Amino acid sequence: MRLLTLFLISFLLFGCGNDEINWSTPTSLDQYFMDEINKHREDQQLQPLTFNVTFFEESKRFAAKLADNPGMREQLSKEEEENGYYKQRIQVITDASDIRGCTGFASFSDLNPTPNVVKIMAQACSNTLDNRNSNTFGGAVFQNSNTGDYFYVTFVGRLDN
Repeated sequence: MRLLTLFLISFLLFGCGNDEINWSTPTSLDQYFMDEINKHREDQQLQPLTFNVTFFEESKRFAAKLADNPGMREQLSKEEEENGYYKQRIQVITDASDIRGCTGFASFSDLNPTPNVVKIMAQACSNTLDNRNSNTFGGAVFQNSNTGDYFYVTFVGRLDN
């Protein structure tokens, strides 16, 4: 019994660190997604966007929320567009201006979803990805563990230093 108690206490204190989400450091898929956005901007003869941790963190949080609620993807995106909860947090923390957001989705069956999603997002959200006033951004990818579907979010804006 004492051994079981020690094990449970150790587990509660240290947990399983591998399952934790790092909200401030992009994964390789996040980085690839952001690189594809900048490639798109270069194709449009626009300046590349610089990475911002706050923009990334809020993108990751919103992508996670979409992945947790895949059936409400359109509704959650519309609510963010109307109310701007994530954009407001970015603005308060960074004092950025002209903040815009865009979401995307790819089915698990698309083996290489990122480039296609950026192309689709560029068509659906051209006012966001092609904004000439923007100079910073964060983009994130989150996968639904049950369906395998990918959810993409990017926020872009302007920081005046």
